Amino acid sequence: MPTQRADSEKTARDPVGLFFAGLAETGHVATFEGQSATVRLDVVNEDGVESWHLTVSRGDVDVTRGDRPADAIMRTDRPQAEAMVTGRLNAQAAILRGALACEGKLAAVVMFQRCLPGPPNSTGRAAPISGATVMATIRAAQIAMTRAKTGQGKPA
Repeated sequence: MPTQRADSEKTARDPVGLFFAGLAETGHVATFEGQSATVRLDVVNEDGVESWHLTVSRGDVDVTRGDRPADAIMRTDRPQAEAMVTGRLNAQAAILRGALACEGKLAAVVMFQRCLPGPPNSTGRAAPISGATVMATIRAAQIAMTRAKTGQGKPA
C-alpha cells in the first residue's frame, strides 16, 4: 500500500497532476468571469483511466478527480496529456490529429485550451495587429505582385 509521502512524490513528478493542482490553487481565473462550463479529461495509462474534472463557474475554478458528467469529455493517453499541460501540444491540434478524442460542447473544449500553457520559452501573447496594418500589408503584396508581372519591379 502506497504511503502518503509516496503519493505526494508521485504527484510532484506528474505534470498532469501539477497542472490541475495549479488551476485549483488559483481558484479564480479572470479570463473566465463571464463563462461557466465543466470539462472532464480522461487520461489513459497502463493502470487504467485517470479522470480530472474541471468546473468553471463565472471565473471560479474547481478541480476534482473522478468520472463525472461534464459539458465536454476529452480522452487521450498519458504522453499526449503531459504534452498538452506542459505547452508542447495544442489541444485543438491534438483533436485534428486524432490524438485527443472529444465529445460534448466544443465551447467547453476551447475554454479548456485557454487554461493550457503556451509553448515552452514563449514570451506570452503577441500584440494584436490592427486591421489597417493587415490591409496595408496585403496592398503592398498586391502591388509588388502586379509590378513583378508587368516587369516594373525588375532592377535596371
